[in-house]
Amino acid sequence: MIAMRCLVADDDPLVCATVEEFLSRIEGIEFCVQAHDGVTALNLISTGGFDAVFLDLQMPGLDGESLLRAMPKGIPVVVVSASTEFGARSYDFDIADYLVKPLEFSRFFQAVKKLRERRETEKPRSSASPASGPGSASAPATGQISGAEMNEIFLKDGTRIRRIDLKRLLFVKAESNYVDFVTTDQSVMALMSLKKAEEMLPTDFIRIHRSYLVNKNQITSIEDGCVVVGKYRLPISQSHRDELMSRLKIVS
Repeated sequence: MIAMRCLVADDDPLVCATVEEFLSRIEGIEFCVQAHDGVTALNLISTGGFDAVFLDLQMPGLDGESLLRAMPKGIPVVVVSASTEFGARSYDFDIADYLVKPLEFSRFFQAVKKLRERRETEKPRSSASPASGPGSASAPATGQISGAEMNEIFLKDGTRIRRIDLKRLLFVKAESNYVDFVTTDQSVMALMSLKKAEEMLPTDFIRIHRSYLVNKNQITSIEDGCVVVGKYRLPISQSHRDELMSRLKIVS
């Protein structure tokens, strides 16, 4: 099963939240990003970071039909609309499915199934792995995916969506109900658990403490019970020390 990275483009936050919640119930969904206007959606789609788009037809800035004409070819689209008027014309764009609001999970699940069937008939993207079980991309809820499979993630930061370059991500720290993603040049807070962050990040990110994940490629040294990454010294808990050492190639 190929993990899917999804974008929902709709100016109604409740619809976006519904789509995101429905996707969270389905295995094999890597992440979902929201865009509340057509221009933002087009800019995000143009990054090439998405495998499927759930698209409203009536949005400010750029409507759904204009977005379909402007977006790169080959990205499967599910139209999500309160109207059926565009139904016939939508097939000119080879959409994967057409959902009418209000959304129902059983019908939504069928649309995702169609998206998955379409993707599985295509050549898998280079960042995907068909492996199964813990650590595979097809089951992000049960373990990390291999370090070669992801180069970036997109995080919601208030009303903005921030891109995180994983090569520049130093560590991730739990902060109450939030997680702080600290890179070489920025810090982004996201509303999630550290466990969820650990599950969605590549295996290059190692848990060293109940509050920290560290990018092993950014480790400068390990000394005095701490991992040094850049200007930061991160504590290593005794319960995670053995796991850290086993994941590093230490030459004596």
